[in-house]
Amino acid sequence: MRPCTLVQRKHEKRGGASPRGEASPSSRLFRDKSGSVAIEFAFVAAVFLTILFGIMSYGFQFATRIALSYAVTEGGRAAVAGLDATQRQLYATNAINNALNAYTPIVNPAFATLDFQETEDAGGNRLEIAIDYTDSRFSFLPFIPTPEETIRVETTFVVTDPSA
Repeated sequence: MRPCTLVQRKHEKRGGASPRGEASPSSRLFRDKSGSVAIEFAFVAAVFLTILFGIMSYGFQFATRIALSYAVTEGGRAAVAGLDATQRQLYATNAINNALNAYTPIVNPAFATLDFQETEDAGGNRLEIAIDYTDSRFSFLPFIPTPEETIRVETTFVVTDPSA
């Protein structure tokens, strides 16, 4: 019986397992990995979610810019059919409003400011159509910078008289 007692004391001094199969408190602390996965997930999830919301924020802004670009070109195409400046502006405004209303989940037409200018030069009538759009709904996280506060999309059409 005596040698067993010496072996047991020897294991207790090293901090290892006792002959009964129990681990000492210090060795159990270093071998217990049950919470490490949760801590690793917390580190990775913070970075992953920041990247995910950044992609979503920029994606919404790019989709808004594409919708505004489409609306401006539709306004220009519709304006070409007008016979005078008043009719061209009316056609352009109606086409732009219809296009913006079609993109209502992404674009709020109330935030859009239309700018329509027509000048006459030797080549014909120059139509300059622009939309200024200000919307701050797409900044999900305050530490992710937004590209621009006001998005400006513009296009130029030249209307010529084919008979002249």
